[in-house]
Amino acid sequence: MLELVSIMKQGVHWQLSKVVVNPEHITIITEASEVNNLFQEGKIGIGLNEHVVFSKVSFKSFSGFKDLIAVGSPEQILEKIQKKEKTLLKG
Repeated sequence: MLELVSIMKQGVHWQLSKVVVNPEHITIITEASEVNNLFQEGKIGIGLNEHVVFSKVSFKSFSGFKDLIAVGSPEQILEKIQKKEKTLLKG
């Protein structure tokens, strides 16, 4: 399992939450351009470093939900997945 931090809009406010996902259910990770633009424009005030980027993580349809917006670039999330896989292989 893989722990990510997701961002979602609740009414007019944005909030962060930890989520645990099965990395085998991830189908694609892309840059979340719209959310990144809102963050850079200061429209998402959640107290994160100004250099943070967000990614859209999409899942296989049977996983129970379609996608989420996660904190981190696609490369950073992929690195977390690969690091987790190496740890599992080493036992």
